[in-house]
Amino acid sequence: MPATVRIEVRPGRMVRLLRAAILGLGVAGFVLAAWLAYGHEGGWILLALGAMMLWAGWRHAGAGLSWGTLWIGGDGRPGWQPEGREDVLPVGIERWFSGEKLVWLRLRGPARERHEVLLSRAALGDEAWRELMAWIVWLRRGA
Repeated sequence: MPATVRIEVRPGRMVRLLRAAILGLGVAGFVLAAWLAYGHEGGWILLALGAMMLWAGWRHAGAGLSWGTLWIGGDGRPGWQPEGREDVLPVGIERWFSGEKLVWLRLRGPARERHEVLLSRAALGDEAWRELMAWIVWLRRGA
């Protein structure tokens, strides 16, 4: 593992676009359900389904995404520094996914708070992306 790695996590253009698209799907689902429910006796069921789609779009558009700084120590243990705070919280990896151009991490802090981190290759420099991928490979090996 490399020495301490510092990765800034900020909402990039693609992340903002993804969040807007998810919320847009929720709104479209609600509008479609309302249109289909209009004038039908059991239309309230469709309207309730549409409200659930709107809620899901609203809830997952944010996806609980956290902004701040991800620190990876020389021993491979991550730390999270929330935006606007000075202290680095020790966190554990609860779940993660890595693709060719996207990495998602769910971190848990000491007080069981959840931090969802979404990193795209386009938003990081080449060196930061290589360090992140080296850490992910290290995690995959069951470190």
